[in-house]
Amino acid sequence: MKKSVIFATNIFQFKNENLATELKKYILNKEIKGIESNVAPIIKHNLDESKFTFLLEENEVIKKTKFFFAECLKNSFNDLRKENDNYKVRITESWYHIGRKNSSHDAHIHSNCSWCGIFYIDPGDLNSGGETFFNHPIQSTFSDSMTIHKEETAFAVKPEIGKLVIFPSYLSHFQSLYTGIKDRIVVAFNCRVDEVLQK
Repeated sequence: MKKSVIFATNIFQFKNENLATELKKYILNKEIKGIESNVAPIIKHNLDESKFTFLLEENEVIKKTKFFFAECLKNSFNDLRKENDNYKVRITESWYHIGRKNSSHDAHIHSNCSWCGIFYIDPGDLNSGGETFFNHPIQSTFSDSMTIHKEETAFAVKPEIGKLVIFPSYLSHFQSLYTGIKDRIVVAFNCRVDEVLQK
């Protein structure tokens, strides 16, 4: 008998609380109202969203953020490829959300990129929802005793200060209802890998 294991999906998690604290101060000094990106506003509820050019801003904390993201992407890619290479990565879009009480973000995927990231700046009030749920990439309308994915319909990531989640762009995900009073703040990005720079 020959067996193949296919369609595995990798999600990577990293942590940098100090950077999240710095970035929060920077974000809260900015003015934002509504969905400034004008991207899919119908699926975004009770939150504000910046334009998709956030990491193009010239600021020291932005430089630190881009460096951190680049290092985490490099570590993720090398883990996948079992290599120790560098990568020419282009962040094509980047933005931040400020979610208020009863905010949510319906299920979606990210287009025109290969990998994406969500960096939790402030999860808001504890035990108030706002988790990111990643939907199972295998879609089926039937379930029986040998349906291998029936126990795993979604994977939940609980927001924590400074947690970065990196995931493939095809993975459908959503933000569950956040019911806290304190604002919930995240930074997100999409990227493309233009070149593998082998050592």
